[in-house]
Amino acid sequence: MFANLREIAGTGRVEIPGDTVAEVIDAATGKYGSDFAAGVEASRIWVNGEEATPDQEVDDDDEIVLLPPVSGGNRPLAVSGNVDPMAFAPFLVALIAVLAAMRGREIWAAGFVAIISVWALDLGAAFSVRGRRFAPLAVTAASAAGAIAAHAAGADGFTLTMALAITVTLGWAVAFPEYRQVDVYAPTAMVTLIGGFAAASMVIADSPSSPDPSLVGVFLVSVIAGTLFGAIVSRMPAIPYLDPITTSAIVAVIGAVVSAMLWEANVVGYLLVGIGIAVALVAGRGLSSMLRRGVVRLTEPSPGVMPSLDGVMLAAAIVYPLASFIL
Repeated sequence: MFANLREIAGTGRVEIPGDTVAEVIDAATGKYGSDFAAGVEASRIWVNGEEATPDQEVDDDDEIVLLPPVSGGNRPLAVSGNVDPMAFAPFLVALIAVLAAMRGREIWAAGFVAIISVWALDLGAAFSVRGRRFAPLAVTAASAAGAIAAHAAGADGFTLTMALAITVTLGWAVAFPEYRQVDVYAPTAMVTLIGGFAAASMVIADSPSSPDPSLVGVFLVSVIAGTLFGAIVSRMPAIPYLDPITTSAIVAVIGAVVSAMLWEANVVGYLLVGIGIAVALVAGRGLSSMLRRGVVRLTEPSPGVMPSLDGVMLAAAIVYPLASFIL
């Protein structure tokens, strides 16, 4: 049990007999009361790392996991009207990114690597809930290596980042045998590459090798605006022709164009860059579902505190090469 369910029960784990998921949950509801029952109604149910139905049969060794809204359920706020502070974590990350970008290249590089580390830890928690292994420290090491390579070699460092990320992932598998299985190695390698490229891309975007000095600012406005408005729409009652995915993409493009106009940059070029960022944000929803759930479901929120960073990191990884080609 996680979040408010853990608080109500006073423990994160309990053994309860039952032949089906429903029997076990009914017994837990009888044990912990009406608040627990309300929390279960808004939660997702997993058995041994896979989503389950109430009528699914279970054995003595099976593990049922209850994911309340703040841990990846179907609503962003905790039950009983209480707002979980972790719901504001993405906004805090956005504030840190903006402040880091204003403090100079070194602070920006260090701050973005720190954000990647937080993102990797959040992914690791989602993998853990599913009973899967993941190596957040490998992602952090690859992102730091990518940032250093980009700082030292400029544009050439972006290419070098691929070799560094693969080396880190292979080295991790050699050092820790439990990370050699393909279902563990493959997602770790994918996220390591994304994290490494994202760090290198952001460092180069704020360096003399950048195709435009406004690139970091335009990127931040685009992804923050797109992510924020997408999150707002996802919390609103259903409105015809308005959904979080479309809203996020459109606002990201508008954010790129408007910020380019304010900074007197190449508006047409940044329109195309904004479209690329928007595509990455949308693709990030599929990546998020695939990594955090094991299946692709674009219309449902992904587990974790900051699944919105999945698309942001994908956008960060492509923005420098995209801008170099367009601008």
